[in-house]
Amino acid sequence: MAIISFWSDSKKQTGQTMSAVAIATYMAIEHNYKILFLTTKNDDDSLDLCFGRQLKQESFLKKITGKPVISLDSGIEGIVKMATSGRLTPEMIPNYTKIVYKNRLEVLYGYKSHGNSEDDETKQKIREKFKNILQNATRYYDMIFIDLESGLEDELTRELIQDSNIVVINVEQKINQINDFMELQKNPVFDKKSILNIGRFDRYSKYSLKNIARYTGIKKDIMAVPYNTLYFEAASEETVPDTFLRIRTADPEDSNGVFMEYLKNATDRIIYKIQELQLRG
Repeated sequence: MAIISFWSDSKKQTGQTMSAVAIATYMAIEHNYKILFLTTKNDDDSLDLCFGRQLKQESFLKKITGKPVISLDSGIEGIVKMATSGRLTPEMIPNYTKIVYKNRLEVLYGYKSHGNSEDDETKQKIREKFKNILQNATRYYDMIFIDLESGLEDELTRELIQDSNIVVINVEQKINQINDFMELQKNPVFDKKSILNIGRFDRYSKYSLKNIARYTGIKKDIMAVPYNTLYFEAASEETVPDTFLRIRTADPEDSNGVFMEYLKNATDRIIYKIQELQLRG
């Protein structure tokens, strides 16, 4: 079991969520791991747009009622209710997730506000029970990807970074953000478990991985997820799973083939890092 958190110190668009989704999806296809992808972000539609609506029972309910029905016991809300009552077990978690690839990748979306007086109370309960949910998940899944809120102001974010086996720190392909990353490395919370990721990577920029590695002195713990038109379109059309299955064997010289090669390298880097940390004990 390993917890891989994707995080950024910047409020700017670092491609954090898109990188996390791409790597988790690629890993689920190419490796025999049972993966859970979850987020601490509330009222964020990014995962819905990548993988489709969360409610597995929605189409069935629509058929029997004639209109969409929202079940308040679905997703993160349902899990929190089980955790609050002390009845949550690891085997229950899949009942509340969106299954992307059976026995390979499941997604637990963040809370979506209903616009009523209970929203703040529910969000607080989720925060209080999040680590309990995570502890149960670690007993059921091989890999857990967490898309974290940016910055270190939030206590839950700091705790989850501390509990993670690997923290993927996401930055833009800009010298000031790379310098910021070098400063972050002095923070003991990232002690030997961080990987630098360049999101929306442009392989034709002078800030290539080789040049960034030379500049920062990073020998291995660096990776990139390039901008890919087909992927970014799929991530707004709920078709990421099908798109990845289609382009997994793309010509290596093709832009889609290059994209998949970067994801392979990123996945290999994460798996190797996990094995390396396990050997250290």
